[in-house]
Amino acid sequence: MRKSFTVHAGLQLALGAAALCASAYTAAPRLPPFPYEEVLIGTGFALLFPLHAATIYRSIALDFRVRGHASSKTNQWRALKALPHRVHGLLVALGLAGGLLLSGMFSDDSGLQATDASQGHYYAVDTTDPQRRNIAVSRSQYEELGKQGQRTMFAIYGLIAVGGGALTLVFGKLDDWAPRIPASALATGRPPPGSSSWHDL
Repeated sequence: MRKSFTVHAGLQLALGAAALCASAYTAAPRLPPFPYEEVLIGTGFALLFPLHAATIYRSIALDFRVRGHASSKTNQWRALKALPHRVHGLLVALGLAGGLLLSGMFSDDSGLQATDASQGHYYAVDTTDPQRRNIAVSRSQYEELGKQGQRTMFAIYGLIAVGGGALTLVFGKLDDWAPRIPASALATGRPPPGSSSWHDL
């Protein structure tokens, strides 16, 4: 695989791992929530957007070189399976971490969401109430509710980043194969002559 693909995917996976670590931080008790969460998430997406756009561009360029090669779900699945086992382990670990953080097992089921704080008073909306009334809560409860919202945002961002990194690696493997795979092998899905499996390429 060309180094540009590994660096590209590495940046996406690094952003995803950092976001998942931030999400895990909010699950720890007695720690304050992140300040300026909107700035953090906005900056994160500003960094991630060009990387994901580049992934899309790479897939289009590869499909233009070998028609149907990159867009084929069969080829994508084959390329994913051909990645090194340590990469599989990393992707699975990050995916499971994100799913675990989004599962709600670290959150309470009160149905409250932090809304506003002013002059030492803290409020949350009761999402179980059809009229969605604001109710007063303590500062500690308000901060905990804020951490729940941050946990979800960081976990979603992390999974989006990891997903983009995985796709970049898949397209990198397909790009590596494209110049060396005969059209007949692409059509039949069988490894070309001289290769016992797609891992050998």
